[in-house]
Amino acid sequence: MQPKKFRKILISGRAAVGWSAILMPKLVARAWGVGTFPDRGARYTIRLFGIRNALMSYQLYQAERSDADPEEVEEALRQGIVVDVFDVLFGLGASGKKSSGSFNAAVPVVASAIGVLLGLLGREHTDVSESQNE
Repeated sequence: MQPKKFRKILISGRAAVGWSAILMPKLVARAWGVGTFPDRGARYTIRLFGIRNALMSYQLYQAERSDADPEEVEEALRQGIVVDVFDVLFGLGASGKKSSGSFNAAVPVVASAIGVLLGLLGREHTDVSESQNE
């Protein structure tokens, strides 16, 4: 598959998760194993996560436009990879404190790991940054 296809999958996935978290935080909470009736604080936090994902999706979408600098795509991908790596690390740290791990608790960690993979596969392997530094 071409890197552009991986980026399109990443854009679509981030947008779907982001807007789902914004519009349906209770559903996302249930998918994450937070509980059937999350309190207002949990819903607020889930919505913040959704806003972040929707914005990261839009940032990568905008970097794909034809008049954009090729470095914009790479920068958006690098930022997304860093965010997803931290999500994985914090998710593993949070689930490591529990004695019995549930599948639902692993969903955000797995989703973030997929985001890292798609971000890496979506990178163009060109010497854009090297040619700009000369």
